[in-house]
Amino acid sequence: MIQTLMRRSLLFISLLLLVGLAACQSPSGGSSVEVESNEQAAEEQNDGGQEQEASEDEQNTLQLLIPNYYNDVERDQWRQVVDRFSELNSEIEVVLETGDVRVESGSLTALLQSEVNTPDVLLMNAGPSRISVLSQGELIKPLDDIYEANQWENAVRPFAYDLIAGGDHIYEVPHMVDAIAHFYNIDVFEEYGLDVPETPDEYIEVLETLSAESSIDPITVGARNGYAIGWLFGAMLEAKAGTEKLEEIFFEDGKWNDPEVVEVATAMTEWLDKGYISQDAVTLQETDSKFKFLNKQAAIYTGGTYLITDLAEEGLLDSVGFFMAPSFIDGEEAKPTGGIGQSWVVPKGAKNQDAVELWLEFILSSDYAEIVYSFPDYNFILASTDSMDVEPVGNVLRAAAIDVADGSGYNPSVFIGVETGEAYFQNLQGLVGGLTTPEEAMNAIEEAAQEDKANGFQLKR
Repeated sequence: MIQTLMRRSLLFISLLLLVGLAACQSPSGGSSVEVESNEQAAEEQNDGGQEQEASEDEQNTLQLLIPNYYNDVERDQWRQVVDRFSELNSEIEVVLETGDVRVESGSLTALLQSEVNTPDVLLMNAGPSRISVLSQGELIKPLDDIYEANQWENAVRPFAYDLIAGGDHIYEVPHMVDAIAHFYNIDVFEEYGLDVPETPDEYIEVLETLSAESSIDPITVGARNGYAIGWLFGAMLEAKAGTEKLEEIFFEDGKWNDPEVVEVATAMTEWLDKGYISQDAVTLQETDSKFKFLNKQAAIYTGGTYLITDLAEEGLLDSVGFFMAPSFIDGEEAKPTGGIGQSWVVPKGAKNQDAVELWLEFILSSDYAEIVYSFPDYNFILASTDSMDVEPVGNVLRAAAIDVADGSGYNPSVFIGVETGEAYFQNLQGLVGGLTTPEEAMNAIEEAAQEDKANGFQLKR
């Protein structure tokens, strides 16, 4: 009996312990899970909030990349441009950075391939050979949709639009167009009783008169820089062979060793022999020839409107004029050569599409043109149609803008492939240095052009 009572007591105590243990465990276990769940939810909410904030920051930030400033004037111009855009779009924070945006140096492609700190939109030196490197590498976006949505076909000068719209897609928004022709020292012309030539005969007469003077070079060029001798040869091609001949070469089946092109190369060697082109050209850098021109040791310098910045720094804006050599072809008018000098492109990794559209719409507006054209030393001719109603205050830029109002000739340097470009510069330098004949030089350039075509380089319009 006693044993039975003891067994019942032990069983009762055991049940109490189990109930008590269960009563103690259940609430604490449930509380632990709930705390973990709450902490996780809080963390997730926090992460989500941060992601949302980051996303909102990206949506509110426009990251721009433009070429390095050449001087403080450019810095001031861009500051005013960004200030005006920010005034119109106060919800967008603009981050403006400068850097090396040249395809040739490899810096730009390296930046875009890295996908680190990718800008939303960038300004770069244009030209089919440069843009195609980025588009074929799928480093920039096609812009067909935003062109259509914003009707930008009508916002870009027609000849500039034609240059970019010939392919399957449009990858750029033209920013400015080049105008490459002759700058001349007005007081030097006046000293020798010369007027700006309007006919081929008058042009040659000017060169003959100046070549007879030992103290002045008629045309100075720094041929050690391939692009500089390319500017002069391009102007000679436009004047003597004509725009149509170059269009045949670039867009059809024309050849660089066409007799009319060889004739222009021959004329270059003759102008060197006669002293029309300074005979020290082969030893000069472009900066050397520019120095001679700015110091009035040369009457004529061939280049683009970039020179305006130097003219402003030297106080020469009112003593230098701008003209294109007259056409040597009956009934034709030669225009400054060029093409699209700089364009905006949108990297593949760009984040803020809406802000990009607002920025490009602003760049194409008269609002933008009025800001930059108000600087006497601004040196770009804008590619937008709205800018055509705004007059640059600078005399030289105004004259150049009038000359290319209906389009320009072709600066070959930006319309040729990589192999052709190397051959073009090297053989023009060889021509100036007497190392090759006109026929050999043009044959070599044509051979390189065929190599580019074999590699798939083909311009369309």
